[in-house]
Amino acid sequence: MMRTVSFILFFFMGFSIMIGQEIKILKGTVRDQITQEIIPYATVAVYNNKKELVDGISTNDDGLFLLETDKIFTYFEVSFIGYQTSLVQFSEVDDPTNISIQLESMASTLEEIVIEADRTTTQLKIDRKIIDIGADLQQSGTTALEAFDQIPDIQTDLGTGNISLRGSDNVKLLINGKPSSLDAVELLEQIPSSSIKTVEIITSPSAKYQADGLSGVINVVLKRNVNKGFNLNLNSALGTKRYSYGIDGNYNLSFMNFRFNVSQSGREMDSKQTINRSFINGDTQGIFTPHDFNGKIKRGIIGLDFFVDEHNEFSLGFDYTDDYHSFYNNSQYFDVTDRDDFTYTRNSEHSHFTSVFNANYRRGFNKEGHFLEIDYNLNDNKNEYPSSDFEDSAFLFDQIIEEDNKIHAISLDYALPVSEKIKIETGASWNRSDTKNQQFFRPNNEISTLNTFDYEEELLGIYGLTKFSIQKLDWQVGLRYEYFSSKSQNTLNSSTTDLHFSNLFPSIHMGYTFSEGNTLGLGYSKRISRPNLHHINPFQLGNPFFRFDGNPGLRPESSDNIELNYQNNKRKLNWSVTTFYRYRKDVILWVNTIEDNNVQVISFQNIGINHSLGIEATVKYKFTKYWNTILTGNYYYTMTDQNNLVTWDELYSSNLQLKNTFKITKKVSTDITYRHTPKRQNAFNYIEPRHRVDWAVRAKFLNNKLTANLRVIDVLDNNLMKRNTRTTEFSQRTVWKFQSQTLGFLFSLKYTLFKNEDRARNRKEREYRHNDSSN
Repeated sequence: MMRTVSFILFFFMGFSIMIGQEIKILKGTVRDQITQEIIPYATVAVYNNKKELVDGISTNDDGLFLLETDKIFTYFEVSFIGYQTSLVQFSEVDDPTNISIQLESMASTLEEIVIEADRTTTQLKIDRKIIDIGADLQQSGTTALEAFDQIPDIQTDLGTGNISLRGSDNVKLLINGKPSSLDAVELLEQIPSSSIKTVEIITSPSAKYQADGLSGVINVVLKRNVNKGFNLNLNSALGTKRYSYGIDGNYNLSFMNFRFNVSQSGREMDSKQTINRSFINGDTQGIFTPHDFNGKIKRGIIGLDFFVDEHNEFSLGFDYTDDYHSFYNNSQYFDVTDRDDFTYTRNSEHSHFTSVFNANYRRGFNKEGHFLEIDYNLNDNKNEYPSSDFEDSAFLFDQIIEEDNKIHAISLDYALPVSEKIKIETGASWNRSDTKNQQFFRPNNEISTLNTFDYEEELLGIYGLTKFSIQKLDWQVGLRYEYFSSKSQNTLNSSTTDLHFSNLFPSIHMGYTFSEGNTLGLGYSKRISRPNLHHINPFQLGNPFFRFDGNPGLRPESSDNIELNYQNNKRKLNWSVTTFYRYRKDVILWVNTIEDNNVQVISFQNIGINHSLGIEATVKYKFTKYWNTILTGNYYYTMTDQNNLVTWDELYSSNLQLKNTFKITKKVSTDITYRHTPKRQNAFNYIEPRHRVDWAVRAKFLNNKLTANLRVIDVLDNNLMKRNTRTTEFSQRTVWKFQSQTLGFLFSLKYTLFKNEDRARNRKEREYRHNDSSN
């Protein structure tokens, strides 16, 4: 395997240095005609007077292209999916080194349904993959978590509440480039997919990004309503044991923009789980739990953007979320050794109150790409977890866990284009997190006890990044310094921690652009995972048969990552392939142990070294103007140094997704998506193969102002999760039917009540693409 990977690396690197003799230069920028946003990886194709393709290139991450060629040509075409192709005669170009191309969206001349099918695209860039959720029929009316479940690159495990990239759940999740104290599943269930613009999967982060998240960063970029004039949209959805409704819009004056979004959603679930355990001492235990769930989420967002003048912008935003859900777990215990069957009941509630305040100032200068930006973000999160436990209707105990968390994030970023081919970026950031946990525990007929766990964490980061071009090679070289400190105090066992780490994180990325839209990327980054609140916190909900233990003695885990990617863009056929290698040291892993009375204990431990390899591939083909298909597949393999903690030292996972979109009429389209997940092998368990078919149909009415969408999830109703766990002390088989991932229906409506048809304001909209407070 290593020989194969080495051969591929040297082959592509050798091929990338082949450069021809250039005598003519074409240089310019490609933008959206309406919004003036740059269009990365647009195709610039050069033709001769016989209409034969003679050369070509793609725009880079900043929407810029530079083509040097010795071939004779008369005109060139600029194209990108979802836009009309622009044809430019070379004889009409005044300055070949300063060309400005503005592409017109097909929405202005074609039926909107055509565009919505095409605009859900994936861009493979020098250091990330950007998935434009667009108008994917399978995303309408869903949550961000369900949107993730439709992306093959991301693995969602509702059983453990983990999000994984490339077979590892050590992922950094950001919303608009900002961290949150909520766990990934809780956070993503709060966000409607209709509010998502793009999902950035950054598997090879540059030095600009905070260094935690060994397998990468997932950044969810939310939409910002900045269209000119008054715009108002109504959204609603109704489905299997769920509903949602909301309103969003904006009012944009020449000097100010006011944006807002208000929504509410409710959901009930009865995700049934059956567990069968057998222990090394011969004992057995069976559990059936219906997991009755009832939740309601209320969310409000307001924002103000001030356009002071051509060079100065100032924005304020406030986001408030009230997320409440209750659980009624009436678990039936059977086949329990040395006792009769019994019922164990837990009544619990979760309340999450999250307030997010953001202030951003951006100073632009005369030169394109020259700016100074200051950003402040406050995330204030309050959580309450009360529960009452009963056995055969007899009261056992009450417990309440309260967790208050505040995250302050300040960042300063500066970008300076030194010349046409050299750009320097630098910045600094400071993050502070303060958490206070309290656990109240009252056993039957006993005095309640109070334990507290206080945790604080600070991270200072400084980075420098240089981007430069040599012929057709684009380079990005960066170095980041981070100083991390954390303190904790636990009254339960009178323990304290005081940790300090200081590290340097280099990153190198190279991109080579061939003709006809072919690009090659090679990247290296160093990452780290330090012991944090999630690893140390001893107060997490458990029961007499299952509990979490914090581990304050963990060592930091580090990784070195190498990634190679290639993409080929044609008019009908687009394909890409990515391969990577990751070396992880002092790996932090979830470990299961058994204590007296067969109590299962989960804690984090350092287990040694991992070597990971993987490949990802995507093929998109447009059979006809009515039929588009996308085939995506991946395979990840990890070798773990053998030790006494893990059961399996060879780990693997893979996914295969086939998506077909059909335009039935000008107003109606449909999508059929098939997903197969082969056996997934983890350190202590494996998940059996499963497959799923989802179907959706969309129709437009009232001059495209009203959109109706019907979606059927898991048409075949067989997407059960079957997990088999094995340790030296016990074995377990779990069959879990998650209601959100099995047969269900969802009908959604979107109505555009007001829409200003005039062009949007010509401004540089900050979409958290260039920098973020996670630095």
